[in-house]
Amino acid sequence: MLRSVLLSVSAALVVAAGASAQTVPTGFVVDTLVGTGLQAPHDFALLADGRVLFGNRGGLIQIWAGAGLATVGTVPNVETGSERALLSLTVDPNFATNGYLYVWNSSTADTFMHLDRYTCTGDLANPTSTNLTFAATSRRVILAAVPDNAFNHNGGALRFGPDGMLYCSIGDDAQNPCNAQSTTSQLGCVLRMDVSTVPAGPGTTAPTFSSLDPGNNPLSANADFSQLVIAHGLRNPVRFEIDAVTGNLYIADVGQNAVEEYDEYVYPSSGPLPLVNFGWPWREGNNTYNGCGGTAPGGLTAPIAAVPQAGTWLSVMGGPRYRNQGGQYDFGPAYEGNAFFHDYFAGQLRRLVNNAGVWSAAPAVPGQPNATNWGTNFVGMVSMRQGPDGGLWFLQHPGTYPSTGGALKRIRPLGPTNSVVAISGGAQVVPAVEPFPQPLVARVLDSNGNPLPGGTINFSVLGGGTLSTTNPVIADASGFAQTSVTATTAGGAVTVTASTPGSQTNATFALFARKVTATPAGAIMVVSVSNTTTATPPNVPYVLMMSFPGSPILPTVLGPICTDPGYALTIVLEDGTGAFGGISFSGSGAIGTPNKSWIYNVPAGLLTGLQMRFQAIGLDPITGWFRTNCETRQF
Repeated sequence: MLRSVLLSVSAALVVAAGASAQTVPTGFVVDTLVGTGLQAPHDFALLADGRVLFGNRGGLIQIWAGAGLATVGTVPNVETGSERALLSLTVDPNFATNGYLYVWNSSTADTFMHLDRYTCTGDLANPTSTNLTFAATSRRVILAAVPDNAFNHNGGALRFGPDGMLYCSIGDDAQNPCNAQSTTSQLGCVLRMDVSTVPAGPGTTAPTFSSLDPGNNPLSANADFSQLVIAHGLRNPVRFEIDAVTGNLYIADVGQNAVEEYDEYVYPSSGPLPLVNFGWPWREGNNTYNGCGGTAPGGLTAPIAAVPQAGTWLSVMGGPRYRNQGGQYDFGPAYEGNAFFHDYFAGQLRRLVNNAGVWSAAPAVPGQPNATNWGTNFVGMVSMRQGPDGGLWFLQHPGTYPSTGGALKRIRPLGPTNSVVAISGGAQVVPAVEPFPQPLVARVLDSNGNPLPGGTINFSVLGGGTLSTTNPVIADASGFAQTSVTATTAGGAVTVTASTPGSQTNATFALFARKVTATPAGAIMVVSVSNTTTATPPNVPYVLMMSFPGSPILPTVLGPICTDPGYALTIVLEDGTGAFGGISFSGSGAIGTPNKSWIYNVPAGLLTGLQMRFQAIGLDPITGWFRTNCETRQF
């Protein structure tokens, strides 16, 4: 229980750090692949065709095929609160034909953790389709008696190994830590199961342990739960990954109050699988802990990395052992066989190297945040896996212990980059508070300069404008993506930038919103026009008008004029065109370059309590007549 108290306190200290910019070494970049729509996902599964399934905290399963998210289904009766949730999911190696999805979750229906299988239907092998669903009624129970008495220490992760077996990590349930030393307690262990013979279709009766036993587990000769166990002595192995080359497991085991540990289960190249005891509660990391009476068992396996709980290292998460596999974003030979691990609260990503069977901290590389951490500001990173393209893909919560939000991101080498170019929509000018009539169109190109169908474009705006889209915007089949802009009351220059992940050059669109502003200051009134022109010299004549209340809106070819000069109580304050006799109440004339300000002495009480309107009409030497916004000012 102490562990959960520590985590809750630490959450308040580090939640703000999740918003900080993530730092990775020189030559690497962090992409956001999915930035909206997730509901606090705890794990994700990579389909062989490139699609991604997300397991959200409350049971919602979603799919992403390179564009928007779609709902696949909802796991029923998921219990949430503290560390209870849908914690992990994985898909069968034969998913493309059988549609099997496995989930690990706590349940409101009983006091057990659930390992269940659901059957998906729809486009099981279409890389571009989100047409995938499962029904709650397709549930097939795999494990049904793993105790869940405490709200924490539930493990766990599900992964298929290269041997085709399903592996599951389970915590000690925070009741009696010595359960982790028992191979029959169903707690504090890692299981290896053959689920290929589980019957098709739904079923609420769990298969026998013997039917799940692959036959070559360390305790396969037994006739109880222990025949599924390959490792024990674990406290809370929240995340592990399996090396695609060796079959080794890399397990993050959350510590009690002193040490976080990262463990390796070595899968033998031949011969029987070993039963590995990682030591809890006899040991916490490399430290002696409480034990279970008597003397400690022999042959305890030490972690390959142990991190003291200094600072905010409080919940270690296991990442993958990296392998270059010919992907677009392979890290290269220097990273071959490295192991990555991180901490949910500290947000620090670390790297290990193996020399002649001995693991040690990797030497720092250029641009690394510091000598210890390969990356920083990854607070809330809850699952990291190597993606099909060679990048490190990961889920990140928006803070710690959230109930909504989250993002799928990727660390990749910069390498040859995509680019984005502006196509149309720039150089528009409108009155403030009105939409720019033409959409802004950008095009994303691949590293060879060819249009990239489905490419990602992020639009951002600087200045007085709002966008019609949210990021990311997905390009069409020709690489085009667009957004529309509406000018705000601020007026002035508006710059919209289009970027694509990893690119070092962006496309920009320069827009402008013409704005008239009236500012009363005692007996003085200042009226200013903010404008732009391409004319040389930039001399623009204005007609500036002020209307007392009651002026009608005058429709014109320029758009609506709120200070109708035909209204008896409209005053032309300035005339630089000669249409109203060249009048200038300010005495400073009405020619702007192209901006212009006027100062007026206002008789006491003349405008007090009135809501006046101001508008300017101008003649641009290049583009012709224009109008500003209608400024309404209460005096």
